[in-house]
Amino acid sequence: MVKVGTLEEKYLKQIPDLIKQYKDGYNGEWGNLETDVDGMIKKYQELKNNKNYLFVQAIEHEDLIGFAEVCINEDIVEDQRPIAIIWDLRVDKKYRSKGIGTTIMNFIEGYCNKLGVSFIMLDCDTDNYKAQKFYEKLGYTRGCDYFKYLN
Repeated sequence: MVKVGTLEEKYLKQIPDLIKQYKDGYNGEWGNLETDVDGMIKKYQELKNNKNYLFVQAIEHEDLIGFAEVCINEDIVEDQRPIAIIWDLRVDKKYRSKGIGTTIMNFIEGYCNKLGVSFIMLDCDTDNYKAQKFYEKLGYTRGCDYFKYLN
């Protein structure tokens, strides 16, 4: 049985394996997909109790089969309600198309609703058509994003 909830520290070291599954055919649009595990653990410990960060796990038999991270940003300009950005939604290749991603997204949306978030943003590689179809099925609308790496 798959359990989705807030990430437990004991599963952190399994995250890089999920991230690396995306290397095949990856066009490099969002970085190199390498994870500094010690740095990740340190950053997780800094942020795990901050309500503006949510780290989500999907677990089956003590294996991390899904992961997502969410950042909540306060909006002072428009309706002064927070917005959320989903980053790194990942599901193990063996578990895709089995409802895990949908369950993770539902968990995230529930968390965001409790915080009064006005909308959720996420990014998807321009050539990841399967993920785009997944997000659209969940009611997300395609927009136009730009990014720039800083030194």
